[in-house]
Amino acid sequence: MRVLHLAYVIALGGGLGLASAHFAVAGRPLLGMVEIGPWQAWPRSGGRDIDPYMRAYLARGVHLPLGTGEGLELIADRDEEGRALDGRCLYRLSGEIPTTRGWTLSVTDGDGRSFRLPLDRTGFTDAEVVRAENGSLQIAAAAWPQAGDWLPLPTSGRFQFRLRLYDTPIATQAGETRPESLPRIERIECP
Repeated sequence: MRVLHLAYVIALGGGLGLASAHFAVAGRPLLGMVEIGPWQAWPRSGGRDIDPYMRAYLARGVHLPLGTGEGLELIADRDEEGRALDGRCLYRLSGEIPTTRGWTLSVTDGDGRSFRLPLDRTGFTDAEVVRAENGSLQIAAAAWPQAGDWLPLPTSGRFQFRLRLYDTPIATQAGETRPESLPRIERIECP
């Protein structure tokens, strides 16, 4: 009888240990995350002082982070109101980009992989976007064509915006960055 109890305890402990380890590294860890409005960043993910959970997440081969001196990647899976981004909706990304040598804005799935979209366009670079007179952005993101700068979205389901800032001073000061210095993500309409 004692052997059965011992076997049960060992099996339960092993199962809980494996489940908690999987949960800890299955997605991006909360440890080291900085939230700036709807954007999230992990500024130390490419540095020497990387925490073990982010190291395990990156070891799974999800993607290669920017180094500390190279820049900062910001990810948004929600709009300004906190609602999950949905491919059936129309969004407007507007506002400023922080001081940076260059940037890219792309649309990916929840794991950071590009979508196969009909136009084979999943992002913009700083050289491709048309700016307003004051230098601000006005990018429409929708599954159907839009006037002006249009970023195609998948026809349904969840997605993420990924903004990569290259050679930017905010890479080391991400926790002090204000939401006004990053593009706003507004849901314009949704069926």
